[in-house]
Amino acid sequence: MEIPKITLIDGQEITLPRPTMRMWRRVAEYDEIDKDDWSIIKIMDEHSKIIAEMYGLEDAEKIDPADVLPQYMATASYVIRIVNEKLKKIPNAETAEAQK
Repeated sequence: MEIPKITLIDGQEITLPRPTMRMWRRVAEYDEIDKDDWSIIKIMDEHSKIIAEMYGLEDAEKIDPADVLPQYMATASYVIRIVNEKLKKIPNAETAEAQK
């Protein structure tokens, strides 16, 4: 699984740090919000804030606007996928009982 990278408008490339619980929680909470009445401006602002937080940027001013939506999707999907892959390795109660 390739680790997401972002190229800022100044050409600097940053690799996503190892996902933290804070990153996962931020993505999960955001994804649960009903955004049906949000404007594209609000969506772009929120996506760019989350991207900036996850890549350790002070703000989103160096993120190319054309990269915001695809970068959010790639980064958020990666963080969720990492957590899900690890959770699959944890035996559930049914499996634990069957092993006894």
